Amino acid sequence: MALKDTFGLDGFDLVIHGAITGFTIFAVAAAGGGEEAFFIGGPILLAISLGLLAVRRTLALRRRRLAGLTGGSVEMAAERIAELEQRVSDLEATQGRMSELEERLDFAERLLARPVAEPGRAPGESR
Repeated sequence: MALKDTFGLDGFDLVIHGAITGFTIFAVAAAGGGEEAFFIGGPILLAISLGLLAVRRTLALRRRRLAGLTGGSVEMAAERIAELEQRVSDLEATQGRMSELEERLDFAERLLARPVAEPGRAPGESR
């Protein structure tokens, strides 16, 4: 499974995100007083960074899902074509059944339109 399928972001985006997080933690530690700032501010910045990554992931996956509905990957297009072919096949079967029902209805109407035979005489027998 590709990173883009899991995170919605490719490996390059994840490396850049990690590098920015690392540089920010280092900068805060260097500016704020060394190890103490690193051990206090580092986890806070890491949590903020993970939160931002979660938001980016959600947005990227949503964009990817919306793109998949209209265009998207070859697999998704093939699946959509297969589904449409199945629906067309079902529709053709339904049309065949509808034609058969129309023929039966026409036959029944013709039978009902015939004159009623008198008792004691066979249908279709003339006087």
